[in-house]
Amino acid sequence: MFLIVGFILLIVALFPYIIYLFGISFGKKPTDAGFPKDNPKISMIISAYNEERVIGNRIVNLMQCHYPRDSYEIIFVDDCSSDNTLSRAKTCLEESGLEYRIIANNERLGTNRSYNNAIKFARYPIVVTTDADVFFEPDALNYLIGRLVSDPKIAAVTGELRPVLNENNTTKLEYAYRSYFGRICDWESAIDSTYNFNGALVAFRTDLIRRIDDKRGADDANTAFEAIRKGYRAVYEQRAVVFEDIPDSFGVQYRQKIRRAKQLIEATLANMNLLGMNRPFTRFFYPLRIFLYLCTPVLFFISLFLIAIGLYYASPFILLGLISLTMVIGVVWRQNLLNAFIVNQFYLVTGLLNMGKDTRIWESTSKKGN
Repeated sequence: MFLIVGFILLIVALFPYIIYLFGISFGKKPTDAGFPKDNPKISMIISAYNEERVIGNRIVNLMQCHYPRDSYEIIFVDDCSSDNTLSRAKTCLEESGLEYRIIANNERLGTNRSYNNAIKFARYPIVVTTDADVFFEPDALNYLIGRLVSDPKIAAVTGELRPVLNENNTTKLEYAYRSYFGRICDWESAIDSTYNFNGALVAFRTDLIRRIDDKRGADDANTAFEAIRKGYRAVYEQRAVVFEDIPDSFGVQYRQKIRRAKQLIEATLANMNLLGMNRPFTRFFYPLRIFLYLCTPVLFFISLFLIAIGLYYASPFILLGLISLTMVIGVVWRQNLLNAFIVNQFYLVTGLLNMGKDTRIWESTSKKGN
């Protein structure tokens, strides 16, 4: 009985992933937008807290972008850093020759509120928000802006976030997860919209989005939801690649992932009134995402527990063999989707358990030195 119920719950838990697997394999593909023809002016907002070790390299990375320098300004927001982030940023920006403005917060605001404050000072009709501890590929901005201006119904675009590959277990797990994650978002975007944005690289039109919800949820998801709420599209551009250095420590990554999972779930719950809209996103993808984030993690671990009990009573040796096989695969083939899936279900469950905690104020997790 335990086995039957467990397997039924497992199928139900995996149902959204089965649909997404079918969609990314056989579904519609997004239109190739290419580079923008006229390179519209953009205001790039960078919010930082205690990023002294990386901010110099970050500004060098921005100087290496292929997007014309005279077509963008940088608005750097220091969120009351306790190290030399502010002075280091001033020096590097002055030496860069880039057009820039610096905003020093008087109190810790967190990402969402820092962005909202900076948007007021943006000179140009397109805003790009990004982090201080990530790094663009040279053509990332070209692909991002090219996608944004390719369709007047698109109000916001996000890029593809990838981990910097190394020998760390956390990096390999993250790479396996994100390779699947990006393809899901790409399929959603081809049909209508996705709200699973990567905060490391987001662009939006300021004539349509003037403010990001800074009360609940992540700034990236809330930006996408604002576009969708106004009847526009929020899409994913896989060719706009930005790299993130994953923390070596599982404990540091754990705190980062729990915060992200909790904020994504918050944004998901806070915008459920959109379900009344008549469009593919709200009729199909949004309900799938709600089930995927709220139901799948809980049902998945309950199903594993029931299956384990059933196998224990039926054949303890089979149970032991399956557990041993899973552990061996996890050690020998670390970069596999099964491991990444299980770990991320754990993060989502823990995110659910942390609902109600205020995570708008973040700590730096970067580890690169200048």
